[in-house]
Order: sequence, then structure tokens, then C-alpha cells
Amino acid sequence: MKLKIASNTNWKQVLIAMVLLLIFTISIGTHIYSEGLKYESAASDKQLGDVPLTLTVGGENIYNLEYLSSNSESLGPDEEVTVTANYLNMFLNDYSSDITLLSKTFGLDEKEVIASLEKLYDENPDEFEITNVGYLKDAKGKIKVYRSAQYGIYMYLQNYADEHPESVSNKHVGYSGNAEYVEKLIMYYTKNIFTNVDTNMALSIGAAESGYYTAKYMLYCNNIYGGMGSHGLIKYRTIENGTYRYIKYLSENYISKGLTTLPSIGRIYCPTVDANGNRVASPHWISLVTRAMNHYEGTNFNVSASDVLNSK
Repeated sequence: MKLKIASNTNWKQVLIAMVLLLIFTISIGTHIYSEGLKYESAASDKQLGDVPLTLTVGGENIYNLEYLSSNSESLGPDEEVTVTANYLNMFLNDYSSDITLLSKTFGLDEKEVIASLEKLYDENPDEFEITNVGYLKDAKGKIKVYRSAQYGIYMYLQNYADEHPESVSNKHVGYSGNAEYVEKLIMYYTKNIFTNVDTNMALSIGAAESGYYTAKYMLYCNNIYGGMGSHGLIKYRTIENGTYRYIKYLSENYISKGLTTLPSIGRIYCPTVDANGNRVASPHWISLVTRAMNHYEGTNFNVSASDVLNSK
């Protein structure tokens, strides 16, 4: 897209200013030097043609036409300057923190991600859609429109990681940082990506499992929810990836299946058998999660990617 910006400088105004300036300089020149005053040409090295833009007498500016220097050329009254607006650069600037955080989530190199986006934009500059920076299409070949720019970035990076597995880092980096960063990760993922998951519930289940995100072995494995595999506690490569996988797990395996209350979630997540032989949620587990929910009650869950990154 191209924007046209009209020039504010009229060539006639410039010519008149130069003539007046010349007359003024000649008329006061004799008085200046007769009184022993000094013309300080070094006061400004900006000039319009051969005419200095400022004249300093006794430390004071007698005249100042520096505003004319903002236009390097004298344009006619109907002439215009054409500026090409690169919307991808604006997008990358506005959502730089989201790209950084979500690149970490998928183990991708941020520079490689940006380069891939720039290539896509160069090939399809007229199709840019702010909620779908990756030009992802549906089955009919139509550009998809997602609910937010953050979700669009997430979908593009997920797709990129699937199509370029060689670009995904599998290096394990055990987390040893503060609990606040983990909590803010949960807030970000639930508010921007998996919005069907209740933030307080997700925070509280994780807190109940990991001692409010202080359990060292769990943090070393980047596993905050106690997910178990065939070899014990599942190990994720980074805390960003592990936290994301936890929220994704809640979203797809519980909430999207209608399990939205603590009793219904706990019956599968942390089950026990009651006196009648029925499978139910562990009362102790429900008590721990409920206590955590009271702890987080009143917290502002709306955080930006920048807030998350700055809390680490």
C-alpha cells in the first residue's frame, strides 16, 4: 500500500524568505561590525544554498530559518512525496514480544522465523492479514482469519515447526528461575491461545501439583502439572514449552470434552474411589486446588508477552 504526503514547503515562500534574508543581512551588517559584535557562522552548519540558517549576535539568534532545512528540495505547490508503507515491519514491531515468546515455546530461532515471514510478505504483499501473518489457508484455499494476531502467530509457528522439524531445537534446558515467570506464562497462554481454559483454575492446578511452582525436580523437567510417561515424569525441553503443553493438555483433554469443574476434572486427573466404589476426584486434591484458587483470586490475569518476558 502507498501513502502520499503533500510537501509543506512552497518554492515561492522559499524564494521570498531568501530575498528578505539577504536584505536584512546587508542592512544590519554595518551596525553589527561597528559595534564590535561577532557573526558566528559556526553557530549552525546548516545552510539553505549559500545562506546560513541562523545568525548569532552576542549569543542570541537574530534570525532562524532552520525549519526550511526539513525539506531538502524546493517542491512546487502540487508536487507530492510518495512513501511506501511496509505493514509487515509495523506488525513485527507491534508484536515483537509475542514472536519472541512463541518462538521460545516451539524451540524455533526467532531470526529464522522473521526471515520466513519477510519472504512470505515479499511474495504476497497485497494479501497480508493482521490475524494471519503466515498466510495459512483453509481447505478451499482461502486465507484464514483468526481471532487475534497472537493466535495467528501461534498458528503460523506451530505450522512452521511441523513443516521444518530440523529447525526445532530439542535441547533440554531445566528451569531454575522464579515462580512468577511460570505463572505469567500460564496467564498468557490461557488469555491468548487456549482461551477456553479458565486462568485461575489452570494456575491453581499447577500450583497444587508443583508447590506453587517451586518443586525443583519438576521445574528441572519443565513439567509443572505432574504429567507422567512410561519412564516417569515427562521432561520438556524448556519451561515455555512445558507450560504450553500443560495448558494445551487441559484444553484438549478436559475443557473441550465438557470437563470444566474441579470434580469432573479431578475424577480423571487425580482420581480415587469413594466408600461406594465410585471413581471420584480426590478430596485432598480438590482441597489443595481450591485453596490455590482462593490464593490467586483477585489477580490481574491480563498480561502481555512483554510482561511475561520481563518477569523472568
